Amino acid sequence: MARYTRDGECLWSAPIALGAVSFPGVVEMGVRTGWEIQPRRPWVPEEIGVDRWEPLLVSADRVAATFTDARDGIGRTFFLNLDSGETVSATSPAPTGRKAIAGPGQFLIGSQGYGAFTTGRFGRDGAETARWASHGAMLVDRNGRVSGPELENHLPSRSRFRRLAPDNTLVDGPALTGYYTSHPAMDCEGTTVFWRDGKLLAVDTYLAGHELFAMDDSRAVIGRAPLLSAGNVAISLDNEVLVFRTPLGPLAEGPWTCGEGNLQGNPLLS
Repeated sequence: MARYTRDGECLWSAPIALGAVSFPGVVEMGVRTGWEIQPRRPWVPEEIGVDRWEPLLVSADRVAATFTDARDGIGRTFFLNLDSGETVSATSPAPTGRKAIAGPGQFLIGSQGYGAFTTGRFGRDGAETARWASHGAMLVDRNGRVSGPELENHLPSRSRFRRLAPDNTLVDGPALTGYYTSHPAMDCEGTTVFWRDGKLLAVDTYLAGHELFAMDDSRAVIGRAPLLSAGNVAISLDNEVLVFRTPLGPLAEGPWTCGEGNLQGNPLLS
């Protein structure tokens, strides 16, 4: 990890020691040759890849950086001091999932796969302060309330829209059919909009579901779902872009109201 000034001067450079990466339920894969099973080839550094979902999050004076073993998806998130590059703490190895900024110096770290299906909240000191039995594309409003559609590798779908309550419990929203989901966005009234299973769905602040549009479409390549001005929502499906006029308001204010799924997730835009 390294931090540079706008002029290209390196302020600090810090090595990341991934350490041993393992998780219960992960079975070493082998290659069948004739009647014998040959063990998987030894680990080499080139097989460690940066996590694909929100690989680097910065909030206040803390950085959350996730590194994942590309072979089996087991990784760790490292919390660093933005000013010095010092590692404050690191999570235990676990299947990699979605992440979010939860507040100043605070992060949500999700884990999904090999029996794991959880989300943890980590404070500025890197300690876990809460944990929920859910994982998904979570949004955080200006009051710190967390909610979003669950994402699980299971069919038929068992996922729901959930709210993560402060006491580590879950509040149920509508059940979700299908599998592939766009990243959601939240408007100023607390209504969340996203695309799933051929439908443009909205879930209001009371966790009531609303179907805004539906068509017979199960395409797997779903892009961002920006909430634009005047309540317009844009969805990219494969090589098409669909724009819907909705009664939604402008994007909400908060630390993570659209994740990397909105135009404001692009750091080149002010």
